[in-house]
Amino acid sequence: MTDLPSFALHASDVATSVAFYTEKLGFTLLEQRPEEDIAYLRDTDGDRLLLAGPTVQNLPSYLNERHFILEPGGSLGFQGEDLEAQQADLRSKGVTDLQLVQRRTGDRILRVKTPDNYSFDFIQRASHTFPELLALYARSLDELDEALAGLSEADMGLTHDVGGWNIRQIVHHIADTDILFGESMKVALSASGTKMNRAEAVGNDKISTEPEYRDRPVATSVALFRAFHTHILDIVTYIPNAGERYVENSQGNKSTFSQMANLIVGHVAEHVDEIWEIRRKHER
Repeated sequence: MTDLPSFALHASDVATSVAFYTEKLGFTLLEQRPEEDIAYLRDTDGDRLLLAGPTVQNLPSYLNERHFILEPGGSLGFQGEDLEAQQADLRSKGVTDLQLVQRRTGDRILRVKTPDNYSFDFIQRASHTFPELLALYARSLDELDEALAGLSEADMGLTHDVGGWNIRQIVHHIADTDILFGESMKVALSASGTKMNRAEAVGNDKISTEPEYRDRPVATSVALFRAFHTHILDIVTYIPNAGERYVENSQGNKSTFSQMANLIVGHVAEHVDEIWEIRRKHER
């Protein structure tokens, strides 16, 4: 396969995982290589995934240079539409570990547990007016400040579970995501219709466990997060129809400013809630 995927999942048994993803979730099997203990799939968003069994050596060699290797217990997000219908369809196929939830931002999520304890989140984004979306985008600044208020430097190293991200890692990740989407958001506002591919994350497996994520104080990341949000909110006031402005990737898929801002709002809310869960567990 010449077009290497950017995402990989470990599978204790590749054949079992292939059957689940194709028969239950509607993914497409592109290629299976039993002798190498791998399979390539296309997910419902049109992205390629690699399933890698326990005998695979040098997993990154099967992937794009910029890649993300999801560990068991992790989650992936996909676009969702009629979640009730999808839930009923999955139940009819014998899938029982399902959860339909609604975030405080209005986004609805159908969470499906897959083989090897992955969570696949099918997300139906809330419909907001553009002023409502901007208010949520602005509010995320205060939400992060409130979630971090009163924490000591030692508290920043707390995690919810052994091996999970600590609060520092979560904050650095939030700031990095702003920068990852930032160029596309700015180009959409200033030169709508530009063809560009959004930058891809290097992969949490490469950077989240490094000292600059795990140990570095969060002050500069918080400042960066606040500065970039404020910068975008300032620009938007000068641009008519800002929400509809867009960039277009090489496959012809459009990403509007509203869609990108909505993604950021949901992403920040998810991780702010995660910080609060850590605080509650440790009574901070």
